[in-house]
Amino acid sequence: MTRRIAVLLLAMLVLAGCTSSGPVAHDPGRVVLPVKQVPVPGRLYATKGRALYRFSGTDLTRLRFGPRVKDPAVTSAGDRIAVAQLQDQSSTIVVSDPNGQNRQILTPSSLAEGSLWALAPAFDDDGHRIVYLTDRGKQPSSPQNLQPNDLGVWAYDLATGQTRRLVHPFAYTGGDSDPSYRPGVSDQLVYTTYLYGGAPLEPVARLTWMSLRTGATVYLSPDPGRNFEPALSRDGRFVAFIRGGAGGDDLCVMPLATTYTHELRPYPSDSAVLVQSGIVAQPVWAPDGSAIAFLKLVNGSFDLFILPIATDGAIHAAGAAQAVTHGSFLDADSRLAWSP
Repeated sequence: MTRRIAVLLLAMLVLAGCTSSGPVAHDPGRVVLPVKQVPVPGRLYATKGRALYRFSGTDLTRLRFGPRVKDPAVTSAGDRIAVAQLQDQSSTIVVSDPNGQNRQILTPSSLAEGSLWALAPAFDDDGHRIVYLTDRGKQPSSPQNLQPNDLGVWAYDLATGQTRRLVHPFAYTGGDSDPSYRPGVSDQLVYTTYLYGGAPLEPVARLTWMSLRTGATVYLSPDPGRNFEPALSRDGRFVAFIRGGAGGDDLCVMPLATTYTHELRPYPSDSAVLVQSGIVAQPVWAPDGSAIAFLKLVNGSFDLFILPIATDGAIHAAGAAQAVTHGSFLDADSRLAWSP
C-alpha cells in the first residue's frame, strides 16, 4: 500500500468516523461505526456535537451546514432539508438542498421582542409548508418584569413566505415540542403538549392531535403521564412515541384513527405496544414503514439503532434492534430524519 493511499484512508476515518466494538470510555469526538456495520436504507440524518451526519448504506458523510445545527427534517422526496441553525442566544430555520447548497433562511434571529429561538422544523407531504417551534410573539421581558417565553407551534408557507402561530403554549412550561404534519392529509398535526397536571401538580407531557381546519385539539394520552416525541409513519396510520416512567423512556407504537372529535377513554396511548425498552429518544420511521430508527443510551453514550417493525395485523418488533453506531455520543436532544 502506498503512503498516499494510507494517508487518504486515515483522513477518511477521521472525517467520517471509524469502526469499533470495544467498551465505551469517553466521547471519541467522532461518529464510530461497529465492526459489523449495519447498512442503512435511504438516507438517515443525525447530529453529533451540533454537526450534521448522513448515513446511507454503509457510507457516513459529515455535511457542511454551518458550525452548529440540530433537528434535521427532510421532504418526502428527499430533495430538500431543513435544520435549526444555532447561534449563541438564538436560532433560525434554514432550508437547502441535501448537500447544504441554495440555502434559504426562513425565520428571523431577532425582532422587536428580542432574540428568538426557532427549532424542530418538519415538512408537510408536499414540501410546501413547514411546522416548527419558536418563542416569537413573546412579551418583552426583564429581570424586573419576567414574562413567559415558552415555545409555541408555528407554520411557514414556503410559497408565500407567510408565517402564523398554530398553538399557544401553556405559560412557564417551556412550551410545546415535536410538531409534525400527518402524512396523507393536509389539515392534521400531532405534537407534544407540556403542562402541569395531577395532584399535587407535576410536569406532564401529553400527545396531542390537532385539526388545522377547525383548530380543535384532542389529547391522545392521559394526565398525568409522560408521553412525548411522537413520530408519524409515512402512511399516517401509526405513531411511535416515548413513554416515560420510573424505569426508563420506552419506545411504543400505536395506530391513529382517521380523525378525532373528542377525548377517548381509554386513551389511544393506553393500548400502545411496547417495542423497545430502555432510555430511548427521537424515533423516526423508515420511508417504507418497515423500521424505526432511534437513539438509545448504552454505556453512557446515545447511539443510533434501527428496529424492524411489523404493522400488518398486530404491531410488533420484527427482530432485534441493530446498532448503527457504537460509543458515538450522538445529540439526544436533536431529531432524526429519514428519506428514501
